[in-house]
Amino acid sequence: MEDIRLIEMFDSGDEKGFEMLVKKYQNRVINIVYSLSGNTNNADDIAQEVFVKLYKNIRFFKKKAKFSTWLYRITVNTTYNYLKKQKRYVPLHFNPDLDVSGKVFLNNLDHREKQLLLKRAIGQLPLKYRSVIILKEIEELCYKDIAKSLGCRIGTVESRLFRARRMLKKMLVGDKK
Repeated sequence: MEDIRLIEMFDSGDEKGFEMLVKKYQNRVINIVYSLSGNTNNADDIAQEVFVKLYKNIRFFKKKAKFSTWLYRITVNTTYNYLKKQKRYVPLHFNPDLDVSGKVFLNNLDHREKQLLLKRAIGQLPLKYRSVIILKEIEELCYKDIAKSLGCRIGTVESRLFRARRMLKKMLVGDKK
């Protein structure tokens, strides 16, 4: 069912509209939170906080915009705020046996090892670059939606994405540029 119709159901007093929105977006929200925070236990707690905020503030949603973009913004901001409160700016550690420093010969790794290495590298990016990579490459949002989700300009998204990719390349293949 279309997001706007679900919101209108909820606005008219039918809680099922909200429940259906949660079901539709729950996994995406948890994935974004986990990708940003790196902690599965916290991901559930933060996602729950996202949906509580959504429940309290859904009346402020302007129906001209995309609901998913608005929800992603709440998700990213809630995760950022949680990490600031926890003072958890440490990089994610997916597999301590995979070293992302120096040259890595990716051709010698199987698909699973490459995925783990990439996740670890993304986890070592500063949060502002990590969020852009996650929203673009994992959530497959367009630049416009990423900009709205992060509350910045499209040019900022483009430059952060460029820098994030350059950092990942340097971590994964040792590129000096």
